[in-house]
Amino acid sequence: MSHASSAPPSRPSSPAPLYRRWPARIACVQYDVKLGKVAENTAKVERLTRNIQPGSIDLLVLPEMCLSGYIFNSPISILPYIEPQRIGSTSLLARSLAQKLKCHVIAGYPESLPTAPQPPESSNSSNSLSSLSSNPENSINNSNAGPSEMKQLEGEGTGVGYNSAVVVSPSGEVVGNYRKTFRFETDKNWAREGDGFMHFDLAEPLGRVAVGICMDMNPKDFVAPWDAFELANYCRDNAVDMLVVPMNWLSPPAEPPEETPEEDPDAPSESNLNYWAARLQPLHDPVPGYTTPRGEIADPIGGKEVIFVACNRVGTEEGTKFVGTSSVMTISSNPSRIELVECCNISEERVMIATVT
Repeated sequence: MSHASSAPPSRPSSPAPLYRRWPARIACVQYDVKLGKVAENTAKVERLTRNIQPGSIDLLVLPEMCLSGYIFNSPISILPYIEPQRIGSTSLLARSLAQKLKCHVIAGYPESLPTAPQPPESSNSSNSLSSLSSNPENSINNSNAGPSEMKQLEGEGTGVGYNSAVVVSPSGEVVGNYRKTFRFETDKNWAREGDGFMHFDLAEPLGRVAVGICMDMNPKDFVAPWDAFELANYCRDNAVDMLVVPMNWLSPPAEPPEETPEEDPDAPSESNLNYWAARLQPLHDPVPGYTTPRGEIADPIGGKEVIFVACNRVGTEEGTKFVGTSSVMTISSNPSRIELVECCNISEERVMIATVT
């Protein structure tokens, strides 16, 4: 995890060129996830993506906890839905989509602890993918664990799993797994804190891809200084080409005595687009502490373009409304600019495809 500081004297080079040799084609699947309806949510994703032509996109992104739903108020309530790495319902769906569409896939899911009881991975990977992704209820259901296993799963008060995202290559191989670093209040009901921000070096035109999850965009616990810009500075300091953020993002309530204004269901949430842009300030408008001091050699990557991908959900869950507005932006600090390439509105279910040249 990176904290606010002056830029280090040298940073690792990115595997992607400064200017892409061909466009990056990015798809976000925005939909109304139904709480606890894994098979129903899986079928909806498959239906929404069925008309995408194989090889027509480079990256497909699904929201945070995209098959389970999000609002679980206790460790026991989420136990039936936490998944092992690679062979859980979300990973199997992501692997199946990656192979079918010949693209990378990033998807959010509730990850079980490594010590939790897990079934053996099938030696026949293709059969495992087809059977389990079409019937997610065949995957592990930890609610049937015995007393000793339940004690392990409950984590003795420290959390029963992680709010995670899986990264899958076009071959169907799991090439990365990221655990949410900054937990929202709902996450703290069941999830452990992750190990810190991460990035993955993927094939062109994606390059160096950092993955964050929802709350990672905010100051830690909403008490860290606004200008710590933890996630954005991590991206800048590690020469990231793309930041992908699966979300369950909602509009904050208005401060009393104001009432929350009614938003146009056929428009994006401008307030959230502006908020995300503001949280990415080090990538498009560095404050003086991050600029090159006079007399020093200019930062060779300081002005590079970064693609920001936000994949959110829509609908209402346990009285909480999610605001969609899945979007792709391009960001550069030299010249300082941020451009909205494509976005969804706050209510629609669709696959949004953006091409970044």
